Amino acid sequence: MSVKNKATGTPLGMYHIYSPYWLIAFSNELIGGTIYLHRRGASSVVRFDRQGNAKALIAWNGQQTGSALFVYNDNLAGWEPLSLNRKSMRQSERASIMRIVSDLIEADGIIDAREIIFLDSLREKYGIKKEDEVAAASYTFAAALNELLLADDSLKHDLIGDFNQTAMSDNYCAREEALLILALRCCMTINMGSSVTVLSIDTSEIKFEDTQILYVESEFDKKINEQIQNSYREICSEIRLAGFDFVYLPKIAEHYQSISETDLYQIADFLYPKVSYERLQVIIKQLRSLSTERFCKDLLAAKLNVKEFGLVNPSFMIKIGESFVNDRMVSNFLLVEIEDDALGTIRKILDLLAENYHNLRLNYLQEETGRFIFRGFYKQIFDILMLRKGVKSSVVIDTLKEQIYFPEADVKLEKIHRREKALYALFLLESMSGGINFNKPVTAKQLERYQKRMAAIMKKYQIIYKKFGGEADKAPNILDYATRAPMIALLKKQILKLNDVLFHAEDYIIQRNMYGNYGVRISADLMTYQDGIDEGIKPLLDSDEWQKISAL
Repeated sequence: MSVKNKATGTPLGMYHIYSPYWLIAFSNELIGGTIYLHRRGASSVVRFDRQGNAKALIAWNGQQTGSALFVYNDNLAGWEPLSLNRKSMRQSERASIMRIVSDLIEADGIIDAREIIFLDSLREKYGIKKEDEVAAASYTFAAALNELLLADDSLKHDLIGDFNQTAMSDNYCAREEALLILALRCCMTINMGSSVTVLSIDTSEIKFEDTQILYVESEFDKKINEQIQNSYREICSEIRLAGFDFVYLPKIAEHYQSISETDLYQIADFLYPKVSYERLQVIIKQLRSLSTERFCKDLLAAKLNVKEFGLVNPSFMIKIGESFVNDRMVSNFLLVEIEDDALGTIRKILDLLAENYHNLRLNYLQEETGRFIFRGFYKQIFDILMLRKGVKSSVVIDTLKEQIYFPEADVKLEKIHRREKALYALFLLESMSGGINFNKPVTAKQLERYQKRMAAIMKKYQIIYKKFGGEADKAPNILDYATRAPMIALLKKQILKLNDVLFHAEDYIIQRNMYGNYGVRISADLMTYQDGIDEGIKPLLDSDEWQKISAL
């Protein structure tokens, strides 16, 4: 930017403004403009074209190399210096800057000497110490960004300029760097017109593909889904031109529905030979009925323990990179909420990305009827469903094999006798109508009703005990607390051993509620039974036999 004498218009030298984002912060008219220098004795005043926005004062001694910026403070009704010295920042801020800069340098898998040289200048500028770099290793990208979002706007603009220069310090902005810059700009300096969030997810067990844009929502939004269905081909084309695949789960489900259930089972059995028949059947059913809201709640929120997806508005989710945090692989995602226009939102995102990176590769998923795709998101879905962690499973009462098992988790209750199995089945059945209250009333009339109810409970237990292979008249007396309590304790112990597999294993144990009723907290649709050898798994509510026992 040229510096001229105001009186004569002749050049006096060159002033270098370190980051263009300082200029943007002051005025849109400044870039490419002229700074006029007013000589006033021992001092000089530098003003930009648009007077009053900013000025710099320098003590003139003929050896000036830069300027100090001043901004007008409305509260003080005067000009005050805006310091460029960032060395007085908190350690959390310095560590956050280091985390983000490190991810930018490592993003493309190549560390250029010029990037390290520029890193040294950032260390000096922000006063980053060795202990800050050590602390940065424990920060996720999302945590670092959230820390910096608390900064004032001038610092945010300055940081974006430095992050851009980090990405371009080797004279090339790789795709991986461009995605990080996209996320940083959307969160820190650009008004997207909707909510924008970055999430960091532990993916040490599941790998998310790098070329996906996924539609997510925790509750079905009719308007947005209709937009996507109507503009599906256009959205796919926009996204593929940018080098991504669009993942819309209802379309994935349609693809799996095009393959016969028998063929799908044979393929799944080939790919996962160690998985039981029952669990494969459950997973195939889940694949053919995939929905976005269930994927977010049951898989992302429950199984992968990413709580944010338990309540997420319709959004596009883009993987922007990976980081090692305390020796764990963490994937970073940009979430851009869709306000009214799905196609317009994705175009805005991709246009911003194109400012830093131009794609030269097209992505095409070869979807055809009857063809099973085992790569990209299709494989990812299978891997998540197969992951035996945080599984929201149904409970199956199988009296033919005398067992109780959890098909989605591929585990069963071990080391319990038929007396405990029958007791657990009884509590599942009774939980659908509020549970069992063993508290003895005080009045004679209430006591009579209580005794009839307890007699019915014991009768039900004897029938179920017989279904598990026992003799009804030899069933233990569960009305006796001394008999019942150890059985409930053993069931609790064995169920909690499955805590690493089941989602909220404590919901599967028999426990007392605030009204004194004992029951199991899982929803009724998860309480099922094995109907014969080949009839499959069905809800307890649909069984005439089990409902007759319940009605006794």
